Amino acid sequence: MMPMPAMETERLRRSGTGAVCAALLLAACGGASSAPAPTKTPRPTPTPTPAPPEMKTVSVLQTGVGTWQLLAIPVAVLHNDARSHGAEEVVVHFATRSAGGAALGSLDSQAVNLAPGETMPVAADCTDGCNGAAAVNVVVTVGLWTAVIGPSFTSATATYVCGTGACGGGHGEGSVTATLTTPRLPSGAPLVAAAACADAAGAIVGAGVTETAWQGGTSQPVRVPVIVNSPPAACSVGGSTGW
Repeated sequence: MMPMPAMETERLRRSGTGAVCAALLLAACGGASSAPAPTKTPRPTPTPTPAPPEMKTVSVLQTGVGTWQLLAIPVAVLHNDARSHGAEEVVVHFATRSAGGAALGSLDSQAVNLAPGETMPVAADCTDGCNGAAAVNVVVTVGLWTAVIGPSFTSATATYVCGTGACGGGHGEGSVTATLTTPRLPSGAPLVAAAACADAAGAIVGAGVTETAWQGGTSQPVRVPVIVNSPPAACSVGGSTGW
């Protein structure tokens, strides 16, 4: 047999090396494809925002005073800012002033109770000592805050009827009638009802307060005598009973 030429030997040697390299490359690729998939980082759970703290305060939304002859009825419209606590034994301390700013009479309202979120007028009857009052300063005190809420009232639309003097457009007396509703109140329970009356611009021009007894059932019409400086455009009525 004749020996293989040197060029052919070199070609075979190189082709064998290429096959080995190709085999090694395939092995490397196969190893890469078997690597584990990267672990996904869990998405963080947002921390819930805590509810704002309970505001155990009673705000004074409006004040005013109605006058006629020797009568003056100061009033404050109160709002219980608490979401889940009732304001019990709330007293409004009134101090009336003349048009020139001079101090006149001072007196306290009857104690009332406000349910969470309730808005209610609170008035007092100041005879003689508050004669000629044009404005009033108020300070509100709360006896205690309670999570055990007693009966409270909602009111239907109030109706004003003018009386002596007021029908002519000036100072005088009248009355406001509205129906109070409550889900639970025994017959004979004492009830304090107050009214606040405002002009077309929303300024208080009169008020009144009365005491009566609950007749039973879930609703009852009440009539509140009021003293006004001029015929009102609208009135509101609120009620309170003991807890």
